[in-house]
Amino acid sequence: MLTPSVLATVLLLGCGLSGGAHSRVAADTVFADDFEAGNLEAWQDGVDPVRHRIVDQNGAQSGNRYLEITYPAGADGGWLTRFLPRGYDSLYVSLWVRLPQSWQGDTKLVALYGSRTDNPWSAFGQAGKCPTGTDFFAAMLVINQTMRFYTYYPGMAREPDGVTCWGRFDDGRETSATAAVSTEVWHHVEFWVKLNAPGRADASQTFWLDGVEGGTWSGFSLRSADVLRLNAVQLTFSRGLSNAPAREHLDVDHVVVLTSRNDPLE
Repeated sequence: MLTPSVLATVLLLGCGLSGGAHSRVAADTVFADDFEAGNLEAWQDGVDPVRHRIVDQNGAQSGNRYLEITYPAGADGGWLTRFLPRGYDSLYVSLWVRLPQSWQGDTKLVALYGSRTDNPWSAFGQAGKCPTGTDFFAAMLVINQTMRFYTYYPGMAREPDGVTCWGRFDDGRETSATAAVSTEVWHHVEFWVKLNAPGRADASQTFWLDGVEGGTWSGFSLRSADVLRLNAVQLTFSRGLSNAPAREHLDVDHVVVLTSRNDPLE
């Protein structure tokens, strides 16, 4: 069951945000898109008509429309980015995802990026790079039969060459049995990231699947200065499967971004 704050957002969608998104008008609502507008104008980067299609037929999680992401043979599903110029120290994302029965391998699903306040792109194009604490960070979720974190942060372990970094999963607690993902049904995914105060290791991130906590990771640092804030949310569809199927897809519906997860799920 949805939190009261997210439920209110669901019930009052249509009040309107610019660019085709819809949300209630409330202080803790940062962004929302339920795809009922029939377009992707709410997303400011990455829209690709070949990979991203609004489906208008029975089967949406709510309303009449949902987003279908196509993974062409041997390729990823691209991305959709919404920039948040104000910047935040805490962001919570709620979305719904459905995997087909044929689904194979991992895919990144949602990312919260920390760019510099003087350069909104500083967190992008950084795959394989090690954050310094003042240039970028990235907190993501990866989905397959389970879910897990995939995070770039200053204290992360380097690869054997000493200069390369790939996203880290913490210690594995986030791949608990409570986070099993079945196919052909809509799953509710929630992701909450809270930044550390500069100079302290008190950042945290937590995800839930269908109202059950699947993983939490705390006591680390995502930044060393206030110049880094949470300032972009991205639906990201990068796969980790070397022998990609000839064609694959997944569905997403009802994306809502709030400043926090105010109430526990019932």
